[in-house]
Amino acid sequence: MVTKETVWEAIWPVVEKLIEGTLAEDDPAVQRQLAPGSQARIIYDLFGVSVFDILLKTVLGRGNIAVTRAIETEGGEVVHIEFVWPDPDAEDNAYTAADLVSVQCRRYRKHWRVYEINPAAADLPLTEPRAQGILLTSKAFNEEGKVPAEPWLLPIALFSGNLQLPLRPDALEDAVEALLLPGLQHRTFGILSLVGGRKLWRDFQQKARPKLDNPAGWAAAVEFVMSEQTGREVTQGAVAGNYEVSLATLLPCIKRIKKTLQITGYDARYSPLTGTHIVFKSTENTGT
Repeated sequence: MVTKETVWEAIWPVVEKLIEGTLAEDDPAVQRQLAPGSQARIIYDLFGVSVFDILLKTVLGRGNIAVTRAIETEGGEVVHIEFVWPDPDAEDNAYTAADLVSVQCRRYRKHWRVYEINPAAADLPLTEPRAQGILLTSKAFNEEGKVPAEPWLLPIALFSGNLQLPLRPDALEDAVEALLLPGLQHRTFGILSLVGGRKLWRDFQQKARPKLDNPAGWAAAVEFVMSEQTGREVTQGAVAGNYEVSLATLLPCIKRIKKTLQITGYDARYSPLTGTHIVFKSTENTGT
């Protein structure tokens, strides 16, 4: 069981250092708080430190922060820290759901590190469909159909796919990723889909060691699998056309990826639709 002292002395300081590194645009400081191979680290690899300004909501420009909950799951192996940026103009530092952030921390070797960041409450994480729904129902679009620059909307737009950040030049490891990741962005996949797509390709590559003589075929196959994982209703022919490959090239690639990674239905390793489900066995309010 994780004690209150562990939260304050070992876990929350990691989140604080991540916030401080983000505000200072200090890449080494940010990297030190992220667990290798985690969702948070993949996001950093793709976009750099600036993306955390949106995910951690430092973009709100608030001066105060408060921890609202520390939630222990998986027998103490995972702790979700939920914090908030109260509105200084609101009475009694009141806040709304738009001010909340949840950070999942786990032990990495002997230290706690950040694994996932979600710009929403711990028990109601933001997902791509939820973000899309918020944008559609909030009348947040201007007359040109673009997302406005209000800070509270930026995390939602990032998750929905309406906001696409520039990829770091060194984020594209091979010719497949150089086609796949910009392709997903062009077709407005959200940030979690980009994370899932990159992870899927690298997991497959590590296990199957495929020849890269036809990167467009592999990129198309990964995009089609990710389309299934996100619930998009697209045909194999349409995806093949995006990459200018034939169905005869695409279909064996899809089959080999699914067989190698044993993908059947929505897969928690890659799908942005399978958010973390928290059951409140014990919850401690640790607001400051």
